[in-house]
Amino acid sequence: MARISEQSVEQVRNAADIVDVVSGYVQLKRKGRNFFGLCPFHSEKTGSFSVNEQKQIFHCFGCGVGGGVINFIMQIEKLEFVEAVQFLADRFNIQLDITGGGRPRELISQLRDIHEFAVRHFQANLKTPQGKGVLKYFEERGLSHKTISEFRLGYSQEGWSNLLDLMRAEKFTAEAMSQSGLFISGDKGYFDRFRGRIMFPLQNTQGKIVGFAGRIFKGDDPAKYVNSPETPLYHKSRILYGLWASKPYIREADPVIVVEGYMDFLQLFQAGIHNLVAVSGTAFTDGHARELRKYSRKIALAYDGDKAGISAAVRAGYVLLRNGLNPSIVEMPGDVDPDDWVKQAGPEPILEAVEKAVDLLRFQYARAAGDKSDPAFNAGFVKTVLQELSLFEDQILRELYVKRLAEITGLKENTLFRSLEDLLRRREQRMPQVNDKVKTETLLKADSPARLKLEDELLQLCFSENHEIRKLIYDHLKKEWFASQSSRRIFDAVFIHLPSAGTPDVNTIFDALDDDADRRRLSALLMEIDKISMTVVVVKDCLIRLEKKYIDAQLDAKRQQLKSVTSGTVEFSQLLTEMDLLQRMKKNVGKLYS
Repeated sequence: MARISEQSVEQVRNAADIVDVVSGYVQLKRKGRNFFGLCPFHSEKTGSFSVNEQKQIFHCFGCGVGGGVINFIMQIEKLEFVEAVQFLADRFNIQLDITGGGRPRELISQLRDIHEFAVRHFQANLKTPQGKGVLKYFEERGLSHKTISEFRLGYSQEGWSNLLDLMRAEKFTAEAMSQSGLFISGDKGYFDRFRGRIMFPLQNTQGKIVGFAGRIFKGDDPAKYVNSPETPLYHKSRILYGLWASKPYIREADPVIVVEGYMDFLQLFQAGIHNLVAVSGTAFTDGHARELRKYSRKIALAYDGDKAGISAAVRAGYVLLRNGLNPSIVEMPGDVDPDDWVKQAGPEPILEAVEKAVDLLRFQYARAAGDKSDPAFNAGFVKTVLQELSLFEDQILRELYVKRLAEITGLKENTLFRSLEDLLRRREQRMPQVNDKVKTETLLKADSPARLKLEDELLQLCFSENHEIRKLIYDHLKKEWFASQSSRRIFDAVFIHLPSAGTPDVNTIFDALDDDADRRRLSALLMEIDKISMTVVVVKDCLIRLEKKYIDAQLDAKRQQLKSVTSGTVEFSQLLTEMDLLQRMKKNVGKLYS
């Protein structure tokens, strides 16, 4: 994974003024200290999207999104952190100090150049005598010259070293050529991975070539498709074919349509159906689901209508469900695939089928082979579904789908819930037992409004300009006192900066937070920071109250343990001693700050 030095990140932050960057996407107007505009992340008529120039942060009071300038680019362009920094560096002409998993920046740069060189070579091959046959094939399949050019389709000539010989003449390093995935090492040295194949370039969300898929054109090679292997640029579990071209459309339209093949995507996109992506030669993964989740929660799977396509669609549906998305499956006519369907009937029937797409469980039940009046069939079907549902972490989602399963099969909900509970219990028994500390933490009432307000205030005090306040927090506040896991993560990110002479840099803290919900919460707190009293008296009071609440939770945990321990035993006496010690600690909390 590529890594950018902290000096380079700081250089980008200093150059990329947040008002300037956001103004490229949102019309901003100054109101008092802040700038306001219509939020680009949700529909609204009154501007609740705020940018603070002094703190270099943004926050929407409507949908809650927030962070610094790098976070804004990550959200609006749907990029990972490193990609967002590179995006801003390109805009402000900053040379980054980047390494990739120990690899120098020069290697990453060469790999990009190699892939760009390769795609131009494959495109140029369409003009050769062999390539003209490929071009004719594209035309017979119904692809226009515009589509062929826009998606940079090409052809890899037959022969063992056509691309390799050209690359060597360009004087790319041996390491870069080896790491590119375009060549294979054999007994007699390196040779081209792609030979005599139709070439589909694989692009990241910025449209940069990161790999290739090659489809056999003529010959008897049993491998119909050959894909690039994993490289420093190409991670197959994350790349969705065509996303770079469709992302402006899928931001505006629900659902996102997912197809299996490259030709499926190209035909539908050419026909005017733009809110779609394709899996690029792999099974649908959690990484694909997380990528789609950036754009929409509604996903319509338009896989081939044959048996293999139906099975793949169901598997993908459960992956989407586990990742918090709402999948449905498009019913294809017979064994037809989207490519053929759109050529035969145009885009309207597919669009109508997408609107009528079927819920995952109902589709699975309807297409399952067997006699649905046979109890054995229903028992087997239920067992299969419950095994999938037992993998869901979201209890509410599990309950909703158990109820749906009961409706479909006609079985009683209580029976299904008991079966699911048995599965969950067996899985839990195989998990490591939690320790007493974890049990204590579960008693902390993180959802108490008063407690959350107290935690919010302490997090805001971490950004006080008063060094004495920050030093008090650094010396006394312990992470486990926080009931909210979000508070703990934010405090973790800011803790190391508390004793420094200057106020913690908010953008550095934002970049250290992996959870978008944490960034939203912190941006909201920072926007309201001027409303709290930043005094030593206030911070001491907050520390005392939070520690007492933590001790109260420990006492509650000990009381719960006492209920299951026999009076008069050594364990019983030990618990009483520990409770007495906790009571004395609570009584003396205030003296620590005198």
